[in-house]
Amino acid sequence: MSLRKASLGVPLHRRISSVIEDAIATGRHQPGERLPTEDAMCATYGVSRITVRRAMQSLEEAGLIERRQGEGTFVARSEAVAALQTSLASFMQRVAENRDQTTVELRECLWHVPPPAVAESLGLAPSHEVLRIVRRRQRDGLPYTLSTVYLPPDVGGQLDCNDFATTPLSELLQRVGRPYGRIQVSVGAILADPVLAEVLQVKVGDPLVDVHRLGFDAQNRPIEYQTILGPPTRYRLHATLGA
Repeated sequence: MSLRKASLGVPLHRRISSVIEDAIATGRHQPGERLPTEDAMCATYGVSRITVRRAMQSLEEAGLIERRQGEGTFVARSEAVAALQTSLASFMQRVAENRDQTTVELRECLWHVPPPAVAESLGLAPSHEVLRIVRRRQRDGLPYTLSTVYLPPDVGGQLDCNDFATTPLSELLQRVGRPYGRIQVSVGAILADPVLAEVLQVKVGDPLVDVHRLGFDAQNRPIEYQTILGPPTRYRLHATLGA
């Protein structure tokens, strides 16, 4: 998708730098991670090399990236994501209510080496494969959320990909004897890149609710890592906090 068509009134290089800055701030690009080449960014955003260079220059001046001669461009730092906790029963009730009002489309189910932050959260070595499931939920004919679930081998190895199109994850975890004991949730916001904009039917640069979940079983072993993205006009996360 061309960024040019979605950027009326906003300089293209600022639109690109905002999307990349947001990805760094929310951890989608990790510190030390190598960013795509200029050619790749030109193709992704549908802009010229000069526009990409202006965007990268502004990010470098802000101290967010480092350009190393002969090596490429790397993330220099990232921001923290604040986490809120609520009762597991209340949280799962909200999840079930939202699920019942939507339909699910299974877009991907495969074994995959996850991002380093996901592997670390699941207590796995960086090169360890996990089962990755990507699902898009729709409500009233519009995309509602895009979720990506990462399951460690001892959990994902017991499940069939076809089940994820029809059965809630919580039920599948119970089926394999690893029900939730607790879930950590962090909530933030990101800007839609061209890929997310197309999948969720929003404009490039539009804000998205960004939820990260890390689930544990009763023995406090990590059993799933999940990211959920959705337009704030369609998707909200409700929590009830109490003593």
